Amino acid sequence: MASIVSHISRIIPAQSPSQWRAHAAELALYIGFYVLYLLSRGLVFEGDGPALTNAELVMALERRMGLFVEPSIQEWAISNAQSLVVLLNWVYIITYWPVILGVAFFLYLARRATYVKYRRLIAVHLVLALILFALFPLAPPFKTAYLVDTIQLFGPSFYGSEDMGRFYNTNAAMPSLHFSWTCIFAWLFVKELRGWYRYLGVGYPLLTLAAIVVTGNHFLLDAVVGVALIGVAVGALAAFYKLWGRLGRVQS
Repeated sequence: MASIVSHISRIIPAQSPSQWRAHAAELALYIGFYVLYLLSRGLVFEGDGPALTNAELVMALERRMGLFVEPSIQEWAISNAQSLVVLLNWVYIITYWPVILGVAFFLYLARRATYVKYRRLIAVHLVLALILFALFPLAPPFKTAYLVDTIQLFGPSFYGSEDMGRFYNTNAAMPSLHFSWTCIFAWLFVKELRGWYRYLGVGYPLLTLAAIVVTGNHFLLDAVVGVALIGVAVGALAAFYKLWGRLGRVQS
């Protein structure tokens, strides 16, 4: 036990009161964003009615664009590869919060500057997403007549259950944070890591894309909008840094 404590202390050295306050502020930031996320649920529209109406609009748009392939993909997977469906059910769960929070925690401890840079990007992206969640509630495809909820059908059924629905917005399909945030982390892997294996990070969002479609949790347009918001978030941060730099030069 003593050796384990000694090893942990080498990884996480003793913290000063100011450092603990910084840690507490960082944790409060996460909690605050989660509260804002919950507040976006039903902020403008209540119930599933508007979300299902918007789902019909998205499906109509995808049909005109030739993108409404989610039902055929899911039907093929259920009919021909149920083991793959179960695997993608778990991929949908594991590749989101466990990976994202795990990598964020590692970066926070080991590479603070990198952590702050990507945390700012995700924070701005989330703010933009919360605005869309409130103004354009969108039911996931499995709530329509065209797809099913494979996680409830094949398991693990605890995820997305009625009891769990109290802890997240069940009509926040657009943008897909699952896909867009894994794209951000794929970019982090490619840019920050060294060696050929960094390009394996490209498979991360591709696997997630397969999961969100096969499980019936997102339309393809949800993924497209999520990626587009990454561009908007990057542009907004760049404009902010540029303005901040100008203000600094004026004040000096």
